[in-house]
Amino acid sequence: MAVKKALIVTWEYSPKIGSIAPACETLVKGLVAQNIKVDVVTWDDWRAYMGFEDRNDVRIHYISAPISPASNTITFYATLNTELERVAASIFHESPVVPDVIHVHEWITVLAGLSLKNIFNKPLILTLYSLEDHRSHGATSPFNESIKAIERKGVKAASKIIVFSNFMRDGIVDVYGVSKDKICVMSLDEALSGRTAEIYNEIVEQDQSISVR
Repeated sequence: MAVKKALIVTWEYSPKIGSIAPACETLVKGLVAQNIKVDVVTWDDWRAYMGFEDRNDVRIHYISAPISPASNTITFYATLNTELERVAASIFHESPVVPDVIHVHEWITVLAGLSLKNIFNKPLILTLYSLEDHRSHGATSPFNESIKAIERKGVKAASKIIVFSNFMRDGIVDVYGVSKDKICVMSLDEALSGRTAEIYNEIVEQDQSISVR
């Protein structure tokens, strides 16, 4: 079965400025070019009042942080995930076309992705742009270990991990012991030309094959 719709959950999407937004938007453009409907759920306090926006054949749902400021970073992102999950779940319940796959970006959205995967029984795809070990240079404080635990859960639960460099692939293999076969390295040009859609279709077909057995 060809994928008809994808749910993208990301903490950053244009016009927000950051390293994740351009790559995520390029990936989404590639999906739209393959006639895949896309709903993006993203954190954007400045635009949350809009609820959602239809832009370039993509519906972008904006959420604000439920608690701000929070006592610490982990608490902030944990509560942010509850709102990401709530809005994403409403897409499954209310949209005439239900997403076939859930694609989360960075550890910040992993908790929402795990819940959505379990509730709606859809494949989870994970894209990581950096690892906590890279950002913290291997620090092992409770804060660092908490983030690594979330990364580890996401890496384990994902049907496929998509990254944009061999450096990231090798880091995930080294830190979390994942097989290279589970990780797809692609360029932004490949994402734009439809490689992501091919991966989605492969995952959905594999899941269906497993469920029939």
